[in-house]
Amino acid sequence: MIELSEKRIEELKTSIPIKIGERVRFLRKEKGLTQTQLATLVGKDRQYLYKIEKAVVTPNVVTISALAIALEIPLKEFFDIDIK
Repeated sequence: MIELSEKRIEELKTSIPIKIGERVRFLRKEKGLTQTQLATLVGKDRQYLYKIEKAVVTPNVVTISALAIALEIPLKEFFDIDIK
């Protein structure tokens, strides 16, 4: 089992929201949706979706699950991001 240092945890706190935002934007565009359309599908406003995509906020697991459902992809596929 790997123990994470405080430095590594801080790096993750910075990099994960960016990767999630990039993933949401990529998948949204792949489906041909605007921010407004996707936000409406998951019961959020466009500004919140913009903030997710720009890594200003980190969505919780329920919001990520709703995004995956709205984008018609398995949750595990949503997390198909490289974390080093």
